[in-house]
Amino acid sequence: MESVEVTAGSEREALQQGLEQLGITEEECEYRLIKESGLIRKKYTVRVSEKPKGEKAALAFIRGVIKRMGLDCTVEMKKTEDGFLFEISGKDVAQVIGYRGDVLDSLQYLALLVANNVEGFDGRIIVDGENYREKRVQILTKLARRLAFKAAKEGEAVKLEPMNPFERRVIHSALSQDKFVSTHSEGEEPYRYVVIVPDKHPKRERRERSDRPRRERTENAAPRVSESNIKYHTDLDLYDAEASRNFKKKGFGKTKSYGASKRRF
Repeated sequence: MESVEVTAGSEREALQQGLEQLGITEEECEYRLIKESGLIRKKYTVRVSEKPKGEKAALAFIRGVIKRMGLDCTVEMKKTEDGFLFEISGKDVAQVIGYRGDVLDSLQYLALLVANNVEGFDGRIIVDGENYREKRVQILTKLARRLAFKAAKEGEAVKLEPMNPFERRVIHSALSQDKFVSTHSEGEEPYRYVVIVPDKHPKRERRERSDRPRRERTENAAPRVSESNIKYHTDLDLYDAEASRNFKKKGFGKTKSYGASKRRF
């Protein structure tokens, strides 16, 4: 927490000078009168301090951890829509990231605890190292789509390896709009993992239909006849016997079959 001591001709003037030096407003400061001196022309010494902020406490904590680790890194804080982003860069940033970001996640979790310990803080803390998280999101998104294609093609659920909450959210988000698979998490921390389940699979649906019992044809079941065949046979019945005899005299004595009835011409 930054603070300055300012001496001026009045307490109010000293406070204003202290605010200007710190670059903060009166609502963001704490101050108190240190001493009052002078008989004729009095002087007032005021100590002006910035109110503790969660993001400043988190920044100091992260810098302190990196310094104690003896790493050559710098930390910059940026304001985001819903919180604060702490970007770590430098020669030893790989050690701060750790295996698949495990050190980075631990540092982020502890920084959030420090920030939440300050009264009035309400925001999100993200600790990143040279854009590692965005790169990790791209890798996990490609992995999710590839495994989703495999699950939908084979019709079998696919279990991913255990992941932290951030990585699981990436998988769920990447497949949230997929029409052929759905996702859910199983297991207990720190071994909780994502399962990709196929929702629709043509081969499986055909297999399920083939497993259904077939309806046996009964003896009384009549064969299906289309409307065109019915009209055709009905038209044949309109032929009179005289036309049939005349047709027979011409030498065409073949037997034709139309359905159940037979006619001889």
